[in-house]
Amino acid sequence: MSWDTGATAGGDSWNSAPAGDAGAEAGAGDSWGGGGDDGCRICKKTGHFARDCPDKPEGGGGLTGECFNCSQVGHNKADCVNERVERTFDGTCKLCDQQGHRAVDCKSRRIVDWSGIPEMDAEAAWIALIDAAKEKDLDTFRVCLKAYARATMDEFNLAAVEQALREDDLAIFLIAKQQEIAPNMTIIDLIGNPECKFVLSVQLSAMPRRAKMAQGWPESPAQNLERLTSCGYVQDCGVPICGNCGELGHVRKHCKQEQAERENTVPEVQCVYCQEVGHRARDCPKERVNPYACKNCKQEGHNSKECPEPRSAEGAECRKCNETGHFSKDCPKVAARACRNCDSTEHIAKECDQPKNPDKALCRNCEKTGHFSRDCPEPKDWSKVKCNNCNEMGHTIKRCKQPVAEDAGDDAGGWGADAGGGGGW
Repeated sequence: MSWDTGATAGGDSWNSAPAGDAGAEAGAGDSWGGGGDDGCRICKKTGHFARDCPDKPEGGGGLTGECFNCSQVGHNKADCVNERVERTFDGTCKLCDQQGHRAVDCKSRRIVDWSGIPEMDAEAAWIALIDAAKEKDLDTFRVCLKAYARATMDEFNLAAVEQALREDDLAIFLIAKQQEIAPNMTIIDLIGNPECKFVLSVQLSAMPRRAKMAQGWPESPAQNLERLTSCGYVQDCGVPICGNCGELGHVRKHCKQEQAERENTVPEVQCVYCQEVGHRARDCPKERVNPYACKNCKQEGHNSKECPEPRSAEGAECRKCNETGHFSKDCPKVAARACRNCDSTEHIAKECDQPKNPDKALCRNCEKTGHFSRDCPEPKDWSKVKCNNCNEMGHTIKRCKQPVAEDAGDDAGGWGADAGGGGGW
């Protein structure tokens, strides 16, 4: 087989025109057969393009149509510096497929996506719905409920469906819950009506199974039936939300408010050796430390528990002054303790080896110095005495009027063991 099969004497298969017309075609246009229109589209002259035209109108590219932003002629929206002029919208709403309004102003019934929902008559859909309820098949029930809504449309009533389920004593419940939704979401019922107030939930019980589910649950069956008249599923409202001001109807780049500073979402690089941000471990300028060496002396071969060196205060935080470099027992900002018996700063009173000094003794009865409580000449202050039985102040266990408390360890059992040997409940 050859590429020249069928070629004529006047030309090959690539040139369908006769040889005598080749020159005419070449003279009438450019090398690509574009019809010879290689001139400027603004001034209609040859030798330059529109972007280099000396007669190009100021602020525009020679456009003859209206700017989509300000409706003026001579430039496009990308080059427009004027304020936006609201244009009369005569298109079709993408939510309801009706003309005369935008999606942001749409209050009409939405177009329902019935994909995956079988098209049935109302009677067959109702029979399938009841059968799914008897079998407690929630997935099939939801499909049959939408099929029944598709078959009845304007006559569909969720409250009537719930009432019929209760009359037949079936184990599937339609619950209308009050729920917070995002500003760019809306609640749409099964036939497309927007701006419902409650969210539909198909359950196997009339009561919430968990405490988390109880939030927004109806208080009574009557309230539930009332809520079902304005109930549906949460869906996207179909209108963009601004990431700058949080309002519906525009995006961030078209927002007229001052642009808020965005947080840096670029991940930071952190060194695994020094834990500092800005470099990797391979570029760390600090000395490498063996993570398995002793934390106290930084030597290898043992851990800090087995270290023979004294405990190092490097990096230690004082529990008294919250400074690093010393322990709390060596804190220089705390006044040195002195012995109450001999005034020595080298030990405390309980470690004192000197005889007790009565002149420094503090009486627990009268709170005076010079004697002990057993030698106090004042009457005994019973308000400072605590009973070991009832833990009240003012008397001892010998004068306690409460019954003597039994030892908890002598009980036969902790969780109701005296109830006949049963369980803890």
